[in-house]
Amino acid sequence: MVITSKDNETIKTIRKLKDKKYRDLTGKYLIEGIKLIQEAISEKADIDTIVVCDNCVKAGEINQKVLYEIAKYNCVYVDEKVFNNITDVQNPQGILAVVGKKASDEDINYSEDIIVVLDDIQDPGNIGTILRTIDSVRINTSYNIKKEWRCIQSKSSSFYNGGNI
Repeated sequence: MVITSKDNETIKTIRKLKDKKYRDLTGKYLIEGIKLIQEAISEKADIDTIVVCDNCVKAGEINQKVLYEIAKYNCVYVDEKVFNNITDVQNPQGILAVVGKKASDEDINYSEDIIVVLDDIQDPGNIGTILRTIDSVRINTSYNIKKEWRCIQSKSSSFYNGGNI
């Protein structure tokens, strides 16, 4: 079944995850893009729902290997109009997921840990570069991204090594 209405309850719920208050309330957030979803799968993240643009599947933009990987999860297929209503990305890859936040068991030890504070970063790509650099030197990481959920995509490869979204 393909969802064609942006007024569908599932779509409304997913769209609410753009708001930090709702992410905190539900303990879930959005990730978008093939690479990030594959990483979430390989890291056994708590994937609640995967949203796939049906038009992208038909056009072959999402390869069969990815489709086989996501078939094990709760997948929701939507038309292109609905998918574009959910995403803020200019050129979406046609796939996004709702993921549960990891419980942060570790407290920051301010006497031992290195703390990196970023404020009012304009380009999410800059955040990704900084966090990948931190990850590459194996610093004990704790992220706290509050402003833009799209920054998660910029973290991509270092995403599951730490963080609070």
